[in-house]
Amino acid sequence: MDLTDRTVVLTGATDGIGRVLALRLAGRVGHLVLHGPQPRSAMAGLLDGLGGRVTYLTADFGHLDQIVRLGEGIRAAVDRVDLLVNNAGRAGTPRREVSADGIEATLQTNYLSTVVLTTALLDRVGRVLDIASATHLSAKLRLADLGLAGPGYSGVGAYAQSKLAIVTYTCWLAGRLDGPTAEAASMHPGIIQSGLLAGMFSIEGDPPSRGADNILSVAGRPESINGRYFDESEPARPNPLALEPAVQSELMDRTAALLSPIGVDPR
Repeated sequence: MDLTDRTVVLTGATDGIGRVLALRLAGRVGHLVLHGPQPRSAMAGLLDGLGGRVTYLTADFGHLDQIVRLGEGIRAAVDRVDLLVNNAGRAGTPRREVSADGIEATLQTNYLSTVVLTTALLDRVGRVLDIASATHLSAKLRLADLGLAGPGYSGVGAYAQSKLAIVTYTCWLAGRLDGPTAEAASMHPGIIQSGLLAGMFSIEGDPPSRGADNILSVAGRPESINGRYFDESEPARPNPLALEPAVQSELMDRTAALLSPIGVDPR
């Protein structure tokens, strides 16, 4: 996909990989829509330096109603989304935390909010690229306890499960899209320096620019990427659970139940 003059939506654009990616995309695409949790006034240092047409929208992924409004704001700003990069995310916390919606916070931020936003834009999106993690390869979906309320909670486990949920959702979504006009893929952007990486794994990783380069490489592929998973910039096989129709179906049923209070059913 040639991104020149295209409309691109990027979540989690104010820090880490997202910030570098925003700088790379600005002035290169036709309309860049950026999301961050901070108010616009706090992001003047980033936004004032960006070239081209840029729209900035604020939403806290810990509040599902704000993601609904984010979707409405994007729809008001653009008629079509050629590329949606779902990059926003958070680390798993040492102790289980619950969001304002009463949902385990890592699952909500990393997975459910992405589903809500993607669902809101699905009728006008071309390519969806969901940013996952190689940690999903060792995870299992606790389908009967996605919120990890039972015994055995860990921050790393919560993070890995949320990323497996993303990959599983992306595979499910790809099967429902018309590949020539709309498609969805997921990827591991690399082991990248961030507070998330340092806090959970106590390692440094590569600079954010490497992650941004990998995302641009996958996003710009000219061939169809529908249903694919990428390890950095290369196609790879995801966790086999993500490819199982029965797992996909049960995950989506449970996802719909969690989102029912805000009236969203992604199925």
